[in-house]
Amino acid sequence: MPNNPGHDYLRDALRITLEQDDACMEFLVQPRTSDSMNVEDSMTEWKEAQAPFYKVATILIPRQHFDPAAQNQFCENLTFSPWHALPEHRPLGVVNRLRKVIYDRISRVRHEINSTERQEP
Repeated sequence: MPNNPGHDYLRDALRITLEQDDACMEFLVQPRTSDSMNVEDSMTEWKEAQAPFYKVATILIPRQHFDPAAQNQFCENLTFSPWHALPEHRPLGVVNRLRKVIYDRISRVRHEINSTERQEP
């Protein structure tokens, strides 16, 4: 990480990385194993010894050029929400309930500024 990263540092790093090679990530979950593990208290760490992580997926992002103007415009006008899912997969806890409100408001403001209609994938 540079001392003074540019405004689009992470985007530029991802663009450069994906132009050169595939990217691969493991997606892990940490299931709640007891009632003492409070989903409302985001300051309490769930010890891995009590609640081990489990790999549920491997995400492969193939090498690509994702920065053309049409793709950028499409992404700028797209709305992402973790709540666009089955009810049993909805995010839990106070932090996620706040994220829901904030994500929705940011999306509405961005679409008003861009004079576009909201759309989700």
